[in-house]
Amino acid sequence: MARLPLCKKQNKALYDSVVVDQGWRRRDVAAPLSLVNMSTQTQWHWNLLPSVILIEILAYLPLSDRISACSTCKAWRSALFHPSFWRRIELVFVAGEWRRLERSRFVASWAARKLRSCVIHFETVNTNCLVEVDHVLLKITRNPQVEELILLPSHCHTFTKGHDRPYYLRHNNNNNNNNKNNASHPRCLPCSRSSYQFIESAQESLQSIISNSRNLRTLVLGCIQDLTDQADIFLPLLAHHQFNSISTLGLASVKYDPNSYALLDIPPDNFASFTALQVLTLDYDYMSDRLLGVLATPYTCPLRRLVLHVHGIDQTHQGTSEYMWYCFKQQHPQCSLVVTLMHSYDGVEQLGSGLLHPSMPLTHFRAFFCEWINIAALRLMSNWYSETLRHLMWVDSLDHSGWGMLTEGRDEDQETPDPLVMLAWKCKHLEHLTLFGYGYGGSDIVAIARLRGPGLKKLWIPEDCLEADESHELANEEDVDNIAEDVSAGLGRTWRPLTLSELHPCVRTANSADTDQYILPIVLSDTILS
Repeated sequence: MARLPLCKKQNKALYDSVVVDQGWRRRDVAAPLSLVNMSTQTQWHWNLLPSVILIEILAYLPLSDRISACSTCKAWRSALFHPSFWRRIELVFVAGEWRRLERSRFVASWAARKLRSCVIHFETVNTNCLVEVDHVLLKITRNPQVEELILLPSHCHTFTKGHDRPYYLRHNNNNNNNNKNNASHPRCLPCSRSSYQFIESAQESLQSIISNSRNLRTLVLGCIQDLTDQADIFLPLLAHHQFNSISTLGLASVKYDPNSYALLDIPPDNFASFTALQVLTLDYDYMSDRLLGVLATPYTCPLRRLVLHVHGIDQTHQGTSEYMWYCFKQQHPQCSLVVTLMHSYDGVEQLGSGLLHPSMPLTHFRAFFCEWINIAALRLMSNWYSETLRHLMWVDSLDHSGWGMLTEGRDEDQETPDPLVMLAWKCKHLEHLTLFGYGYGGSDIVAIARLRGPGLKKLWIPEDCLEADESHELANEEDVDNIAEDVSAGLGRTWRPLTLSELHPCVRTANSADTDQYILPIVLSDTILS
């Protein structure tokens, strides 16, 4: 084994710096006598450093320095691959980023069977990326130590937009007739020819991971519709194998077509076994009083976050009751509720007539691309959630037909206050407000800033949505500057409205890009507890 090309004095100085600076004394661990009393012949053979000591020293180095240090010899290089250094890895499989893809492929080739936590970023509309993810999942099935698996996709679907979308019929003896729009195929799930094998293989791999892991704590399916449509298969396995360990479960989806999708048969009793559950994301289609009753049982772990995704609302959906939300809140007083509407025209209409209830612990509300704004529901929120609401987003494209909904009729009804101003006044903990796609008066923005002050950490509105107060026309450059100055004074920091270049293409113009590319990064962050 080759020696490091250092003289004795350099070697001794390097050893002293490692022993002293890298923590032997800080951790009250004496330098090994075997190193101090080595014979002159072997004293400077650093490749003979015991692996236990070497790993302890390398643990103090950042990753870049650790890699540099382990490039010196074969013995040190082998220490780099110790499982303690790779408990959590993030893999990136995106077309065009070949360097990151090759790196992720290399890391996955040896780390997938050792890691504890794996986060996979990947492009779902690229077949090569799906193949790479499929290989990683297959490797993880042989790792009983895995505790966390998070999928972070680029899209909610696994087919290329514009291609044929044949239907994949999953065989199931317990056919149910809850299909939302396709009565002839009760188990009909959309996919493409290129993604068929990925869906089949990923489903089998996830089943094996759930069954083989000794302590699976986190499973997030990334809102991929093709995988969340298998939730009725995954849930019984989780209830059987991971009932006392699973703490974060991401089963909510983002639908490619919110008006046409299959409904699964998910009995609420599937959730009764989970004793450690803290974060649950789920589609509103499966929310019911029975499920709230299961979650509100006294023997369950206090839930910290419940996330509901609202798409289309089936006519047979019975909704939830105020009493059951009251019971749920009593059992989980620290739980925060996140409600997100996506292309949900039914959801916006039913906000004030059954979807929302006063006892809901609502902290985050978002409405994405629903094409109209429910002003009455905003007024209810300011009254019902004055102690809980912290985050409000209402996002539509700038060219949709409901542009003037917030300002029209204000001249005739001067006595009724603006709903967003009232919300800023009553909701004491509001810290994030986003409004895209609706004209809004400059004086109202200033009022919101003055009411909330520095506590409003994010106030996002495009300059193309600001209106002059008297004419209700788009504010000119001078008006925008005056509004920005007044808002900055109210917030106690420099503020400017967003420019068109800062907006996602699907916000600037409808149908210019997939909206799920804008929505997914936002909703996937809901599984992370701050």
